[in-house]
Amino acid sequence: MIQERSVEYEYLRDFYNREENQILVLYGNRYNGAKEFVRDFLEGLDHFYYLARQCSAQEQVNQWKGELKEELPKGTVLGDDLEGLLSAMLNQKCVKRVIVIDEFQNIVRSNPDFIETLLRIAADKWNNQPVLFLLVSENSFWVENQMVEKLGSSAYDIAGLLKLNELKFLEIVRHFKNYELTDCVEAYSILGGFKEFWEEFSDEKTIPENVCDSILKKGTLLYEHGLNIYPEELREPAVYNTLLSALSSGREKLNDIYKYTGFSRAKISVYLKNLIAQGIVRKVNSYDTACRENAQKGIYRISDPFTEFWFKFVFPHLSRLGDLSSEAFYQKYIAPELLKYTARYFIEVCSEYLELMNRMGRLSFRYTKKGSWIGKVGNIDIIAQDEEGQTLVAMCSYEKEQMSYEDYEWFMFCVKQAKLTVNDYFLFSAGTFDEQIIEEAAANENIYLIDALKL
Repeated sequence: MIQERSVEYEYLRDFYNREENQILVLYGNRYNGAKEFVRDFLEGLDHFYYLARQCSAQEQVNQWKGELKEELPKGTVLGDDLEGLLSAMLNQKCVKRVIVIDEFQNIVRSNPDFIETLLRIAADKWNNQPVLFLLVSENSFWVENQMVEKLGSSAYDIAGLLKLNELKFLEIVRHFKNYELTDCVEAYSILGGFKEFWEEFSDEKTIPENVCDSILKKGTLLYEHGLNIYPEELREPAVYNTLLSALSSGREKLNDIYKYTGFSRAKISVYLKNLIAQGIVRKVNSYDTACRENAQKGIYRISDPFTEFWFKFVFPHLSRLGDLSSEAFYQKYIAPELLKYTARYFIEVCSEYLELMNRMGRLSFRYTKKGSWIGKVGNIDIIAQDEEGQTLVAMCSYEKEQMSYEDYEWFMFCVKQAKLTVNDYFLFSAGTFDEQIIEEAAANENIYLIDALKL
């Protein structure tokens, strides 16, 4: 995890190396490997770790006190409140100590004075050993939407906030060493950037074999997650299932969702907002160009790959899993549509490639903003511009064995519809290129052909 999270690791080390006592919040999705990351960070450091339970404030103290009796030297005086426990830990001599409180929101909910207690102890640098308090949560929604309200003004005294986002495609390539690039793209389109999901697949098996063994069989982590996608804050799964079913079937406009579900537009908007806050859905606005009349207004898409995979392929046919083998289910319901489904995530892979090239200064200019143009007729997969308006556009082809010249002409038509003046054209293909496209690129130095072997 240290290699995969090198930026986050250095950020954490910076706080640890500071002379002042610090309180840092680290959070992320429940499947993004936060616990593994913390465990790797703590290696070789003096530390105490506590996993907060959902219980009363006094029971929390009782549970932690019971654990500390096993960790601290015999005879250590432990108080009967939180401050007494923390003082006992900090009286143990060391260069610097890390105190990790995992799922700390469980303490905050029952003890409103929790952060004030930490702040008071952190400020008392004369009587205690140096300390970094690392508050960990796998409830991103709570941290981003409720923490400040619960903590009040004390929230602003927290020294840092570090979110562990989903891992990038490059990391999935490193993880599945025996896979071809296209296999990695398909794995990414199914599992997303969650390390714990990757562990359920094996690169000794094909993608179909992994799906059959790890998603379509009851009792596996991924199957159970599909049945329980929503966190505790979302309490009406019937409504959310209906909305995600609509989105996975291609109904991305608010009016189309309204016609499909029969819910009021106001209700749809509220529940979509909740899904957006959880990172399950995102609102996609077309990149702003000189031609707004040809662009669509905002649409909604499922942003979590596994959720989209589940609702597109498994949720509509759950009954069939009862009388079909997982292999037969895969061949009937998943195989015919998988290439088309994966194509959307291939765009994200290509976007990540351009992002890397941009950071390395390998493009003809450094862009500062990037997005997609969603037209009423046709789309532009990627648009990127710098402050002066220099523009690159990209088309990403995954489904076809060869990008045809007709595909290229359609792409150029969409660019014209968006009324863009373009500096560079990037054509990405998971297969090969038509000879005519190759000739076009040879004659124009601002057309770049990138196939799967170059990504």
